[in-house]
Amino acid sequence: MPSSDLPVSPQPSLPQVLIIGAGGWGREVLALLQADPGYGKAWTVKGFLDSRSHLLDGLNYESTPILGDPLTYAPRPQDLFVCALGDPRQREQYSRPLQDAGGHFLRIQAHALLGNRVQLGDGCLLSHLTQISPDARIGNFVNIHTQTIVGHDAQIGDYAQIGAMVFIGGKAVIGRHAVIHPHATITPGIQIGEGATVGAGAVVVKNVPAGATVFGNPARIIF
Repeated sequence: MPSSDLPVSPQPSLPQVLIIGAGGWGREVLALLQADPGYGKAWTVKGFLDSRSHLLDGLNYESTPILGDPLTYAPRPQDLFVCALGDPRQREQYSRPLQDAGGHFLRIQAHALLGNRVQLGDGCLLSHLTQISPDARIGNFVNIHTQTIVGHDAQIGDYAQIGAMVFIGGKAVIGRHAVIHPHATITPGIQIGEGATVGAGAVVVKNVPAGATVFGNPARIIF
């Protein structure tokens, strides 16, 4: 039999990533994915999931369209998911139904510098030039933006949102659903309670209670 007539085994298709949220952060995450070494080799990007079907109108995203609502989308065997919603509670609200339906979430870490024995949860998203020091523990669905430093032995709870250029000192503890805005400094050993908010540029030198909002240098509770 001539070689040209030999049967050719079909190549398995790559897993396809769907990004939950087509807003500004979702589009930044798309760029992050397209710069990842796994793009086009381990997986490709299929599109967005967002209830706001008009959100990409006029923005030239025809190759990565909005494909449905994350609350009603049924995961397929080749699907992988990334949750690109900045609000921690929305991130949980929209990712959990897909998890419950058997969906699998991609962890993005290729652009980060990770120390020894760092623990990363499912669905984490670490942006460019993020540095995670040894023995830090990062929970599930944590977003950490560019040029942020997380010190040794720090702990960041599930769904926390950490802005760009934040410094989190060694052994600090960031609670579940907490939001740390850009340029904030969390000094070593400080505890930020569940659902707390740290304002942009704040310097936190005392523990922050759950649900509180702090601003300033030194940071003070304003809500």
